[in-house]
Amino acid sequence: EAITVYIAGSVHAPPRKRANAAAGIFFGAEDDRNIGKCIPKSEEQTQYVAEFFAALEVIRNTSKDSVLTIISTQSHVHEAMNKKLTGWEHEGWVGVPHRDILRCVAAELKARKAPTFFKLAEPGSSGRVPCRQATVLAKRAARAPINENWDLTLPQDTSLPGLSLQENRQRIFYHSIREVKTRTLVPRKSTVANLEKIRKAIEDAFGKNVSDADIWKAVSVKDILPRTAQFLWRGIHNAHRIGKYWTHIPECGDRATCQDCEVLEDLDHILTGCKSPGQKIIWEAAKSLWLEKEAIWPTVSLGTILGCGLAEFHDDKGRTKPGTQRLYRILMSESAYQIWLIRNNRVISRDGAPASEEEIINKWKFAVNQRLQVDKSLANRPIRGKRPALAQKLVLETWSGTLDNENSLPANWLREPRVLVGSRAFPQTQTRRRIRHGIG
Repeated sequence: EAITVYIAGSVHAPPRKRANAAAGIFFGAEDDRNIGKCIPKSEEQTQYVAEFFAALEVIRNTSKDSVLTIISTQSHVHEAMNKKLTGWEHEGWVGVPHRDILRCVAAELKARKAPTFFKLAEPGSSGRVPCRQATVLAKRAARAPINENWDLTLPQDTSLPGLSLQENRQRIFYHSIREVKTRTLVPRKSTVANLEKIRKAIEDAFGKNVSDADIWKAVSVKDILPRTAQFLWRGIHNAHRIGKYWTHIPECGDRATCQDCEVLEDLDHILTGCKSPGQKIIWEAAKSLWLEKEAIWPTVSLGTILGCGLAEFHDDKGRTKPGTQRLYRILMSESAYQIWLIRNNRVISRDGAPASEEEIINKWKFAVNQRLQVDKSLANRPIRGKRPALAQKLVLETWSGTLDNENSLPANWLREPRVLVGSRAFPQTQTRRRIRHGIG
C-alpha cells in the first residue's frame, strides 16, 4: 500500500506577543488523521522547523511496511531530507541547527522497512491544493496554541553516536571536539545574569521570546557597526574594566566607584543611571529624534541596549517595519557607545571634569549624521557593477521623518548634498536657549 501525505508549517506572530508555530498534516478529505499540532516552545518558532515536526509525526504514525510519500511546499525541507540528512549523520550532527528533531527524523526513517520519498509541490502542480489544506490546519493550530507533547527520544539501534572517521575532514573533527569541550564549560555568572536581563527586557518591550543563540547573533547584525558590536559583546560578558574589576587591585580601588554618584560603577549605571552629564542628555536626544518618526519610545534599560539587535516593530496589520527596526538599532547602539566614550573621556582624560551639554549633543549628532552619510554612500555605490551594498528603499525607510527640511527634499534624496538629521529633534541645550533668547 502506498501512502501520500501533505505537510505544511505556519507561524502566528501577533505584534508584541510570542510567535507560535504549528505543523499541519493532510492525508485526504475527511480523513481522521488530518491534524494541526503546535511545536514545542523550546524550539525555534518557524515554518521550516514546523515542517520537520510534521514529517516526524507522519513517519511515526504510518505503517512501516507502506511506501510513504511526503509532499511539502518548502524547498528547504525537500533539500534537507533528500540531500543533506545522510551527510549530517556522517558528520555527527556537528553544527547542525535543530539537530534534535532532525536526528529523530533520520532515526525513524531507518526504522521503516518500506521506502520513504520527500517531494516538493511545485507551483501549479496538483500537490499544491492538498498542501494548502495542510496549511489551513497548521494556521488553525498556531492561532489557538496548545502545549502538545512531542517525544524526541531516539529509537533503539537506529542512531550511532559520534561521527564517521572514514568520511570526514579535519574541520568537522575540530568542531566536534570544540562542541564536546564546550559542554563542560561553566558559564560566567555575570554573563548568564545579563543574558537573562536581555531576555526579559526584549520580551517586555517587544513581546518576543529569544534564546541565548538569538542574543549572540543579534550583537553582530549588519545595522550595528563592528566597534559598537564589540562594545555590546563585552558588555554582555561584563568584561569592561569598570567597577568590581578595580576592587582586586589595591592601588586602584578608588576607580571602582563613580565619583559623581558615589556608588560601585557598572555598565547599567554608566548607560542609564549616572548623574554626571552624558547619559540623560543623549537618551533625551535619541528619544526626541525617534518621536519625530514613531509614536512610542520603548523603555531604555541595560537589557534593551545590549539586545537592541533583537528589536522588532510591526504595523497595524502585523507586517514588519524594516526601516523602523533599523533606525532603532542604530540609535540605541550609537547612543550607548557615545555615552561610553564620553564617560571614558571624563574619567580618564579630564580627571573627572564633565563635558558641556553642547559638546555632548554635538558628539552624538555627529555620530548619527555620520551613519546617515555612510548609508547614503552605500546605497549609491554598486559593488563590482552589481546592485548597491545597501538597498535604497531600506535607507529611505530608515531615515524618513527624521531629516532637516524634509518637506523640501525630493522623494529620493540619496544623491542630494547636505542632507542631515533634523535639528528640531534635538533637545535645547542651555547655550542654545541663551542665544535664542538673547541671553549672555
